[in-house]
Amino acid sequence: MQKNFEELSLKEYNSLLASDAPAPGGGSALCQVAAIACSLIEMAVNVTAAKPVAEENREFLLGQCEAVTRAKKAFFRLSNDDAAAFQRIADGFKLPKTTEEERKVRSAELQKAYHRAALVPLDVMGLCREIIRLTEVRILPNLSRYVASDCTIALDLLRNAIRNSLLNVQANTALIRDADLAARLDRQAAQIAEEIK
Repeated sequence: MQKNFEELSLKEYNSLLASDAPAPGGGSALCQVAAIACSLIEMAVNVTAAKPVAEENREFLLGQCEAVTRAKKAFFRLSNDDAAAFQRIADGFKLPKTTEEERKVRSAELQKAYHRAALVPLDVMGLCREIIRLTEVRILPNLSRYVASDCTIALDLLRNAIRNSLLNVQANTALIRDADLAARLDRQAAQIAEEIK
């Protein structure tokens, strides 16, 4: 049974990541990085809110930060989803392929697995873009200057999560035989990556 990575300590997760198990891998790790970026944004908001600032600014910042907190929870879920998607591919390769019928079933299962494995990093990209936009427009301009750099670091981590998730989308779409489906997923991912340059 797959572990819920959110329940692991950083040390435990990193030990699992370094093991000879193929999952969790890069996609899962990118989700963990994105979750850490959200934590940095939350910290910057909480530090600012604890300082003597106008009450309306405090309420505004804390309200905006609720979306960041929800995103962090989603990134933890996506970290698990990414590992599960890879496991589904591995399970597909283990299916029997002696008869023609078995080969058809195996091929169909692998195609579904590749599709799911492309959707997870695409979801990661979309969520990162959402938090980048929110943070740049509504949070960063209202932060204390002492923690603004922490928020800038978080934004950079989210941008890199998008760039590297694009590679994961493309790695899986390259294995999808439905050319129209693969092209559509590639276009969606490329558009997100282009928007955050």
